[in-house]
Amino acid sequence: MISYFRSNAVTVVAMLGALLVWGCGGDSGGNGDNGPTDPPTTGSLRVTVNADGSPHAGVTVERYAPGSTSPASTATTGSDGRVTFSNLEPGTWEVEVVLPTGFELDAGEDERKSATVAAGETANTSFDLVDTFDGEEIQAQDNLTFDRPNVSISAGTAVRWTNVGIMLHTVTPDGHTEWSSASLGGNGSTFTHTFNTPGTYEYYCEPHVGDNMRGTITVN
Repeated sequence: MISYFRSNAVTVVAMLGALLVWGCGGDSGGNGDNGPTDPPTTGSLRVTVNADGSPHAGVTVERYAPGSTSPASTATTGSDGRVTFSNLEPGTWEVEVVLPTGFELDAGEDERKSATVAAGETANTSFDLVDTFDGEEIQAQDNLTFDRPNVSISAGTAVRWTNVGIMLHTVTPDGHTEWSSASLGGNGSTFTHTFNTPGTYEYYCEPHVGDNMRGTITVN
């Protein structure tokens, strides 16, 4: 009986010792869950592009070092009209937008803007565009149709396809090479082509061709 209690007492002492060691160990390390963390050394730059007051998708944004003529990186706005350049060194960065066909900068807008990035923070800047397109409009819709599947135009007329939903669409030539396949990546994303040669130009949406999402442009 004595040896039984003695054995259990040794076990309890060992368990208490292990708990004390574990508790101390958790507080001693600088990289533990409760220890200090290294401060951030980089920041981010968010650019918003609006057209006629609404977020505009599919716009290429270029990031530059101050005064540079070659972009350090590029990104394309999503359906929210935004791009974010991450892991940037703190300091001043400059950005420009590549204007989609049929759009121009709003009055008073600068072609290039600068923003100061701080470590651990996100700087913001924006561009406002104006829709000046003067041609034929076709909408790519979430019901898997082009709203005007058959359009007749005169030579020299521009046609612009616009994604008005959230689904990915394409404008893919069918049996001709008048243009290269274009993606309409999100709401507001556009593709524009000017037709100078008379003829019949069929096209389709590659992801939804099985649903007969097709169209025809007849140029007179």
